[in-house]
Amino acid sequence: MAAVPTPPEPGTGATAARPPRRPGRLSRWMHHPVAAVMLLGVAVVVGVVQGQPPPAVRDSGRSVPVREGGDSVPAESSYPRSIGTLLVVVDGTVVRFDTLSRRARPVPLPRGLTALRAWTQGEHDVVLGRVGSGRTVVYVLTRGRPPRALGPAEVAVPSADRGAVWVVSRRVATRVPLAGGASRRVPLPPSSRLVAETPAGLVVSTGTVPDPVLPAGRQKPDTATPVTPVPTRSGSGPPKAGALTGAVSATAGGTPRTTRSSPPAAVRTAPLYTTASPVPSTGPNAVPLTTLVVALDGRTRYLVDAEALAAVGDLVLVRDDERRLGVISPLRGGSPLRLLPKLNAIEAIGPGTLDARGETFAVLGRTHDYAWLMVGPTSARTNGAINVVALDGGAPVAAPAAPAFTASGRVLTVRPDGRIVYYTPGERAGFTVGDKLPPATAVSQA
Repeated sequence: MAAVPTPPEPGTGATAARPPRRPGRLSRWMHHPVAAVMLLGVAVVVGVVQGQPPPAVRDSGRSVPVREGGDSVPAESSYPRSIGTLLVVVDGTVVRFDTLSRRARPVPLPRGLTALRAWTQGEHDVVLGRVGSGRTVVYVLTRGRPPRALGPAEVAVPSADRGAVWVVSRRVATRVPLAGGASRRVPLPPSSRLVAETPAGLVVSTGTVPDPVLPAGRQKPDTATPVTPVPTRSGSGPPKAGALTGAVSATAGGTPRTTRSSPPAAVRTAPLYTTASPVPSTGPNAVPLTTLVVALDGRTRYLVDAEALAAVGDLVLVRDDERRLGVISPLRGGSPLRLLPKLNAIEAIGPGTLDARGETFAVLGRTHDYAWLMVGPTSARTNGAINVVALDGGAPVAAPAAPAFTASGRVLTVRPDGRIVYYTPGERAGFTVGDKLPPATAVSQA
């Protein structure tokens, strides 16, 4: 009889179960609650270094990415529908860009005019620009008619009914009807700048919120760009802004004066409708930070200790000295100031605008040297109601053009690299349009 093999000792056979391995030090550390906190801290530090808000901060709004669109990307990644015709300022010129055919058509400008801002009122295009003498002027362009000059202006604002333009020069606001007719003049308070016309009167502001201090080692992006003459066939041409980071260097209530013997002026592009640089609320020549309402008969009424960014109907969008946004009614006995949720990770540097019904705001923001577009309802109660659209393409430019709303309530703005961004409030992504266009400085719906 064959011998029966001796069974293997427990734990020594090939099929015996191996004892459980003790977790290593790294594995035990990763499962520790402290590890999650430390990893989150590292993510926050990296985000701040890159100029982006911390990923887990609840008061930084809802982040919205921007998808590249146009002929150079796949169709499924681009915005699928046309958004109509845009009026775009490109290198001192104005073009009409058809987003359906993706074709740009230049808008004829008066000789020697360098466009700074342009917008459409009815059948008219209004252009705020600079002439060779250095003065800023306003022209009305109507198809089939010669350009109509409205005169020198530091600020030009559409009237509440869109049938006229308010032109401000030397502390006097003049209402000029686009269809012709008598104009009306209203004196403005000293060191003030016109923001908008409302049923309560002209909303003006004095002072401005100082720019936030950048961390050590970071270059401040808002530096002036000298203007250099651009040669033409006949010799030298009018001054022309050479980069996107320019802004018109004009003081409130006046325009810069230049002579042939003077050095090139530091020219900056300024927010929509204005080339006037506001007087700061700090320093030796500071003025109070206030918003006022000026009646058509010249009587002035105090509204709030804050800077007005935009106004429409019975609503004014303001920013206080701590860069908190708020809304207030310009009417007598109207709604008092109500502050909107503050996004501590993003500075509301402005400029800003409101949609036609005053229900949605759009304000430019900044985290160190990274640009954002803040969009949300004027009735916002929580930080999550505010969408924060990423504006890639470099550090924020000095005094950029204000965002613009379309007739359907969408938002248009220009990134620091000159690309046009289109965003629908509440959506999870924005889109770039006009990839065939040169870098733009301002955009609005035609």
